[in-house]
Amino acid sequence: MGRTLLSIIIVAILLAIAVLGDAYTQYVVNLVLTFAVISIGLNIVLGFSGLLSFAHSAFVGVGAYATAILMSRLGLPYLLALPAAGLFTAFIGVLVGLPAVRVKGLYLALVTIACLYFFEWTFIHWDPVTNGTDGMIMPDISLFGIPLFDDIQKTYILFPVAVVMYLLAVKLMSSRLGRSFVMVRDAELAAQTCGINIMKARTLAFATSAFYAGVGGGMFAATVSFIDPHSFGLLQMIMLFGMVLIGGVSSLVGSLIGAVTLTVLPEFLREFQGAQEVLYGLLMIIFIIYMPNGIAGFLRRKGWLQPTNLGGRKPSSSMFSTKSMRSFLPKDETLIARQRRQK
Repeated sequence: MGRTLLSIIIVAILLAIAVLGDAYTQYVVNLVLTFAVISIGLNIVLGFSGLLSFAHSAFVGVGAYATAILMSRLGLPYLLALPAAGLFTAFIGVLVGLPAVRVKGLYLALVTIACLYFFEWTFIHWDPVTNGTDGMIMPDISLFGIPLFDDIQKTYILFPVAVVMYLLAVKLMSSRLGRSFVMVRDAELAAQTCGINIMKARTLAFATSAFYAGVGGGMFAATVSFIDPHSFGLLQMIMLFGMVLIGGVSSLVGSLIGAVTLTVLPEFLREFQGAQEVLYGLLMIIFIIYMPNGIAGFLRRKGWLQPTNLGGRKPSSSMFSTKSMRSFLPKDETLIARQRRQK
């Protein structure tokens, strides 16, 4: 089964459920579409570029607030406010990426965690812009002047947006820029020898990922109709990591699978308070140990999903394998681990 066919099947199932389901089912489908776009952006920076970034959920918040502000204060229609919010978030991603990409591994993770808490603090305390802890009501969205109130009506906008964003990601990762992300991830010295600017490539990866997060944030705001400043913290980041890890690192189809899995599965656990967090942790542990390439990697290994040329790794070289995780350690600790293994 090819990547395109599997993507079409997933999209067709979601569309059928959205059209035939009740109002709450349509709302869940809209959430799946939203998190699919967001997880694709995270996969670009984490999977294809190999950058351990924890700032993605903060970028989602920036996109959500930017969309609401552009609509409520500047009067832009949703279809214009959404890409504008994505571009603004990409600009913020460049500002974060320029200093962040000068470090790697655990140091990069610490820098982006600091950015995450900074943006969360800003969302809560910048009252004139974000309304602080009171949150912000998302203005009603419309299509060519026709207001869209129901979840199924919102699907008519969110569904095409998600499809376009997925196709753009496929085009990007097949382009020279996308392949430079992968080359910098796998062979930094060889990339420099080929004339690739390492810092520029990493910064562009941050910007592209932030753009997807910004668009996803605007879709999230339209879906839930209210922006809570506490919705873009570390817990949300862990959920996004789970989507990429469970669906498949360095796999665009895996991003879709992860978004479906971790959006739909918690709906069956609502009667068990606290079980969702336990489930996320348990699933991440299981997949890191037994399925480091996620569900998409498992399907490829079984021959049910054809391999792609979009920068996916071989099962033995997943970024979450034991060997690859050592690359996130500082050099002196990596040397110590190597010496211990030799002994």
